[in-house]
Amino acid sequence: MKRLMILYVLTVLLSIPLSATAEITQNSRLLQRPEWDGAVMQKNWIEGALRFQEWDTDFGDVSVWSLGPTFITSLPGNPRIELGGRFDIMNFDPDNSDSETGLSDIDLWGKYQFYQDARFMLSAGLLVTLPTGSEEVIHPRASGEFNAEMFVAGRYQASQQLAMIGHLALRKNSDMDIEFNGFEGEVDGETQLAVGGGIIYAVTPQLDLQGEFNIATEAYEIFDNDIQLRGGAEYRVANDFSLRGGIGIGLDGAPDWDLILGCAYLF
Repeated sequence: MKRLMILYVLTVLLSIPLSATAEITQNSRLLQRPEWDGAVMQKNWIEGALRFQEWDTDFGDVSVWSLGPTFITSLPGNPRIELGGRFDIMNFDPDNSDSETGLSDIDLWGKYQFYQDARFMLSAGLLVTLPTGSEEVIHPRASGEFNAEMFVAGRYQASQQLAMIGHLALRKNSDMDIEFNGFEGEVDGETQLAVGGGIIYAVTPQLDLQGEFNIATEAYEIFDNDIQLRGGAEYRVANDFSLRGGIGIGLDGAPDWDLILGCAYLF
């Protein structure tokens, strides 16, 4: 079923003609991790996103809801430097235990675009997570511990309407304490390698379509490798306001389904 859906989405994307007036800018970002991009945001960018995930784990089925903002800006004195941050309110609802609601870890990052020409951009950055996550919300984004990640990301502007984006990241996940279904204990964190990329495809001046494929090794000893395919779209209601959304399909270790709905504002 998953393979048929992937084939259908790819067929639809490739059959849509490009518009000669459509254009991809540095302010257009993939849904999953907007910091994993060689481009640097040219304005202040804030996104509010609602996310729903369905997990099939060794402990049973788990549903996770999250809602929160992401903010990105570049320094006025140096437009090659990008700063960003995000957090979420999360609801963790396993089938065989009580539902829990809590705060995620807070992600903060900075990156520097050290190379740019007419088509290619290359950036490197550092991301840290602040230990604000709830111990009762068992999820990689709510560890309640300090974690750090280094990443390199690139963007190739294949044409005015097509951008190709890729990243390589190395993350150190600290051991985390958890409270779940009467169990209290510590889970060993792992050094995690992540690699992936995607495309942003401008169909019209208002509509961008995108797809991405990401692979990451296990974050904690209780998790598997994370492999995910995602498709999405961004529709500009106005010059500085857009609606964004997409669906992710977990191929191994990732959520079986991952739905994101949000809106972004540039100012």
